Amino acid sequence: MVTVAAILIGGAALVAALTYFGKWKYLWSEWLTSVDHKRLGIMYIIMAFVMLIRGFADAIMMRTQQVMASAGEAGILPPHHYDQIFTAHGVIMIFFVAMPFVVGLMNIAVPLQIGARDVAFPFLNNLSFWFTAVGVILVNLSLGVGEFAQTGWLAYPPLSGAEYSPGVGVDYWIWSLQLSGIGTTLTGINFFVTILKMRAPGMSLFKMPVFTWTALCTNVLIIAAFPVLTVTLALLTLDRYLGFHFFTNEMGGNMMMYVNLIWVWGHPEVYILVLPVFGVFAEITATFSKKRLFGYTSLVWATIAITVLSFIVWLHHFFTMGAGANVNAFFGIMTMIIAIPTGVKIFNWLFTMYQGRIQMHSAMLWTVGFLVTFSVGGMTGVLLAVPGADFILHNSLFLIAHFHNVIIGGVVFGCMAGVTYWFPKAFGFTLNETWGKRAFWFWIIGFFVAFMPLYALGFMGMTRRLSQDIDPQFHTLLVVAAGGAGLIALGILCQLTMFYVSVRDRDQNRDVTGDPWGGRTLEWATSSPPPFYNFAVIPHVHERDAFWEMKEKGEAYKQPESYEEIHMPKNSGAAIIICAFATVMGFALIWHIWWLAGVSFLGMIVSWIVKSFDEDVDYYVPVAEVQKIENQHFDEISKAGANKVFGFWIYLMSDCIIFATLFATYAVMVNNTAGGPAGKDIFELPFVLVETALLLLSSITYGMAVISMNKEQKGAVIGWLALTFLFGLGFIGMEIYEFHHLIAEGFGPDRSGFLSGFFTLVGTHGLHVTSGLIWMLVLMFQISKRGLNATNRTRIMCLSLFWHFLDVVWICVFTVVYLMGAM
Repeated sequence: MVTVAAILIGGAALVAALTYFGKWKYLWSEWLTSVDHKRLGIMYIIMAFVMLIRGFADAIMMRTQQVMASAGEAGILPPHHYDQIFTAHGVIMIFFVAMPFVVGLMNIAVPLQIGARDVAFPFLNNLSFWFTAVGVILVNLSLGVGEFAQTGWLAYPPLSGAEYSPGVGVDYWIWSLQLSGIGTTLTGINFFVTILKMRAPGMSLFKMPVFTWTALCTNVLIIAAFPVLTVTLALLTLDRYLGFHFFTNEMGGNMMMYVNLIWVWGHPEVYILVLPVFGVFAEITATFSKKRLFGYTSLVWATIAITVLSFIVWLHHFFTMGAGANVNAFFGIMTMIIAIPTGVKIFNWLFTMYQGRIQMHSAMLWTVGFLVTFSVGGMTGVLLAVPGADFILHNSLFLIAHFHNVIIGGVVFGCMAGVTYWFPKAFGFTLNETWGKRAFWFWIIGFFVAFMPLYALGFMGMTRRLSQDIDPQFHTLLVVAAGGAGLIALGILCQLTMFYVSVRDRDQNRDVTGDPWGGRTLEWATSSPPPFYNFAVIPHVHERDAFWEMKEKGEAYKQPESYEEIHMPKNSGAAIIICAFATVMGFALIWHIWWLAGVSFLGMIVSWIVKSFDEDVDYYVPVAEVQKIENQHFDEISKAGANKVFGFWIYLMSDCIIFATLFATYAVMVNNTAGGPAGKDIFELPFVLVETALLLLSSITYGMAVISMNKEQKGAVIGWLALTFLFGLGFIGMEIYEFHHLIAEGFGPDRSGFLSGFFTLVGTHGLHVTSGLIWMLVLMFQISKRGLNATNRTRIMCLSLFWHFLDVVWICVFTVVYLMGAM
């Protein structure tokens, strides 16, 4: 309750300050509704710092409890409270500290580094931020309204099932992660399209800055991995809410399927966090060593190798599951192999520094600190990759120490370095060096004091999650570890002081050149902070280190001779409205307030539809204003439609992964009938063939609509879309009838694992078709009102891709589920 009180007091103080200074309108119009990638990046980082304090407070409470419990005392936290804090700490630090930090840095730096005006989809960027904020709100709501999960941060079943966790804690966990995960997936699509489609002229892939390369690979991982998390959470939700049997002990459920699925997402997630900070360290090392980065090509290929290998090492998280020596050996070897490209990067940075004129700025100190701490984490990770060693060390504090070596020594140090490095670019003044260096030294000394004892405790046999009756022989080392956490707390306090002092003295620390460090990449070619349209003229790139080359040739800082109007997106409050409904929906689902959940979901859909009718989404900055700011913006409106279609292709890739996960789940469950019917006992192929014919015919009629669009035949387009809608409606009607018939016969999804898999796979496809029908209905109305303008043409093409994709998926469903199941 102390934390709840602190949040309420802090919130009240913030509201009072905004009201007193009359800043509500400014906050709404310039920040909360902003689609400017730089401001969104700043908001992500502010969110991360706030949640860092919350997550670190949890860590301090856990350390205090363990010290007291090892001294024979009851401590300050009862077991159920400790378990909630333990779970919240992990969830907050990964999802709501590390993720917002790296996404924030990508927002600030990537568009500037590639010479772009903004991201490909500015509104989507704002929506992504607010979906992440929904997760933050729900996690913090659990402090005062109900409880949080007591399962550990990955919520393994059966503990996370309704039988063993009947309260709302796991539901808070599910919905905070599910809704924030939507925002992360949208971010992945957005930045993937931005990097591939919006680079400055001449900037080929192998002329991109390393940070942009690591951001590209990170977003590939997001697109590929987060749909797996979405499906896994959805299946657990079905188990808890509707009595399905995916991860249960009975009726054909399979708990180890959950462990496999969560780590198929979980290990790529480690690299989603680590790869961007690898890019940060590459930029800082080259800048403050005053040298070109050593081995650029090898560094890029090492990044690509890590991206690929991260998907084939997940099983090393549970060697003890009993998969067998051969399986364990394969994943152990893969884990050792992934250490090779990581080691290549370490040597790249060391050789860059070798014989360089190193400037020991605080950003460089964070980098050197990373090299030491992350190397220790990497070596202990290779040790854990040996199945024999893992059998001894699994679930011990050795694993906790290793994980924090990687996450704190890698991700947190990298984010602190990145914030220090790009702060003047975002705000126009540098951070105070004295307090920045003090913060670093408290952090790194505190880290080693806090976590090195945990390696020893792991060898001594202390397991994680202990909160009561701890062996007294662990007491001394636990006290030392708690002292280290105290030093880290002083480091955080120094950082808060650093921000205060830097803002207070900002006039003395102005970055008047836009290039305070002697940077090498394009973000330093514009002013600090950059104008909202970033560049005077979109630069033409001829070499790597594009801005360094411009300075060497005397081409930097040249004033353009003429200006043009600049095309820019308008701010929008729609994302906040949509995510406000999402917050209420999540809260209602957690507490089983079904009517409120339904109303909120409807509110989200209506808000999105209303937004789709808003065509006042952009504007032109007049030449006079451009001239006044002394910058010019390159107009890429001709690329906007193509970028949307390309972005939709990337969305379909993520949807493919959702369906692939569901097909894999179905394959595991297909024989788990628990004494109930198999597919051949319940499927009626003639009926399903009629369903299939309707959906295939709808693809043909939609194709005719596209042909009519190309012929500028507005009426024909609406007619063909209407016929497509009727075919799709017939398909959905037959599917609903099939489901109703099976449930009436007693063969519902709660009957067996097989039927849970069947209803979920086929039902997910049906939900996609239903959403396509709603989209089609809205699109027909939009065409009737505004004709075949450029926006509607893009919508027609995107819906065409979606509809034909659903046909392909249905052919797979028909073949795998119905045809093979009936044999």
